[in-house]
Amino acid sequence: MPTISIRAHGVSASKFQQVVNPETGEIVKLAAFQPPERTATKGWTPNVARRNEQRLQQIDFDAIDGIPAFVTLTMPAQQMGDVSAAMFHGWLKSWLRYMKRHGLQHYYWILEFQASGNPHLHVLVWLDHDCDPLETFKALRSWVGILNKSGVGARLQGQIWESIDVGGEITVDGERVPAHPERVLMYLAKHAARGVAHYQRQVENMPEDWKYRSGRVWGHDRGLPLREQLDVECDYPTFWAYRRLVRRWRLAEAQGIADPERRRMAIRQARGMLKCPRSDISPYRGISAWVPSDVASALLDAAEAMGGDYEEE
Repeated sequence: MPTISIRAHGVSASKFQQVVNPETGEIVKLAAFQPPERTATKGWTPNVARRNEQRLQQIDFDAIDGIPAFVTLTMPAQQMGDVSAAMFHGWLKSWLRYMKRHGLQHYYWILEFQASGNPHLHVLVWLDHDCDPLETFKALRSWVGILNKSGVGARLQGQIWESIDVGGEITVDGERVPAHPERVLMYLAKHAARGVAHYQRQVENMPEDWKYRSGRVWGHDRGLPLREQLDVECDYPTFWAYRRLVRRWRLAEAQGIADPERRRMAIRQARGMLKCPRSDISPYRGISAWVPSDVASALLDAAEAMGGDYEEE
């Protein structure tokens, strides 16, 4: 039977994965016997992208204290042959330590690679105060200084700090995104989930050392407020009805987007969300979507009430 997982900002589905632990007799999920990929990961894989998206969907934004900002940190591509993944992650830790001394309360970072193989970091930070221009300059200069001490000629002009003023817009990878922490992370999660075929996910674009020992490609502080997901088992008639209701909700949401181009893209994605070439996972992959938990729960109640008796208009 299918299992529907409802998180704070998203929903997904999977096959029933409970088995009996041969040692204790306890009923557990099959995933408990499959430890996640650790530091030996080869960059972005489909599993890594999926876990990143699902973790982002668990963030309790209402419980986060602090003023948000969006930071992009880069380095020169021409020196990447001399930089190991361990060095890069060491620089990130050093920069985060600097930020913690200057009011950093929470953070979430995502590592990407440009077509040239140049890595850059997207970091969403929450600070205990509103930074003035001098403070943001010093924060970016600290990253450049950390790299320069290791012999890497980073430039201050390549680093970006954008305050997130709710109600406005900010630029993320050249695209305008509504200025809200959830919307920014939603964009980055969808970007990361595009798959390993995207140039920013291809192993071939990574420096040689990184292809086999890239380490983590996303992470956050341990104190970041998260909401537990709700796993609900249901029968197949309810599951099929639920899939169609989720798609219908996404279509309605897409049609309400003001920008014509973004609306067109969102409608096209919503219409095709249930399609997948792999028959073994198509029923479950299609349902993965960014849906508020209250909406996801209400749609499930509606699907159960219908008893699977639902026809698409």
